[in-house]
Amino acid sequence: NETTVLCLTVQNAKYPITLDVIRKICSITGQILRICILRKRIIQVLIEFDSFETARKVKDELDGADIYSGCCTLKIDYANLKHLVVRGNDQDEIQLDFFN
Repeated sequence: NETTVLCLTVQNAKYPITLDVIRKICSITGQILRICILRKRIIQVLIEFDSFETARKVKDELDGADIYSGCCTLKIDYANLKHLVVRGNDQDEIQLDFFN
């Protein structure tokens, strides 16, 4: 399953996780198309990339890494989605579509 969408679970989130933070850490390996941050009991981020190769690089490089020293640890899995659909923002979801 060569999906371009990754699911990032942020563990031990002591600092705010924003669209800018996610974009900065994930855009170093390729182009991000869409981001959706889900804020429930845990913070999860769905990110759609321009290619499977980009998604694979991000997963390989960042899985298990800390966004900030000693906290905000990333657990990264491939999502069971082909594409993200960005509808809008509310208090539990923050979304960004770079092409619409």
